[in-house]
Amino acid sequence: MDEEEVLKKARNMVLRLLTFRARSRKEVYDYLERKGFSENVSAAIVKEMEGYGYINDEQFAEEFIVSRKLRGHGIKKVRYELYMKGIDNQIVDQKVNEHFDPDQDLARIKELLEQRMARRAGIDEPEEERERLLRREAAFLKRRGFQDNLIMKALKDLDPPG
Repeated sequence: MDEEEVLKKARNMVLRLLTFRARSRKEVYDYLERKGFSENVSAAIVKEMEGYGYINDEQFAEEFIVSRKLRGHGIKKVRYELYMKGIDNQIVDQKVNEHFDPDQDLARIKELLEQRMARRAGIDEPEEERERLLRREAAFLKRRGFQDNLIMKALKDLDPPG
């Protein structure tokens, strides 16, 4: 295949990839690499797609944060996921500071805990079982990426069922 055909093939593959969801620069580079395209072809296609506005790491980070917050994820997990997607640290810091507020996070943690505790309402548990429950809830919230100080504050305010 000549160079123009290779570029056309790569372009079509990336356009198809972008129809499913937005992607970061790194995700597109990695995709083209996995498909066996050279660095030059990858760079040309990514630059072209950025020129059209199809790849925009700032917009990607913004949309990603909003979707993760809706799913109940905290700042630490979102930061890590954006880092893994190759988003520049400066963009991550800016967007995270715009979207995450400790008071909102604390309210979200309490909301999640209330939902989970409502399922256990009416169950009388011994004290050691309650302690285990609190540890389990703390671990759940840590996996969701919430900050330790907010988790501890929410758990102190929590009145376990029983």
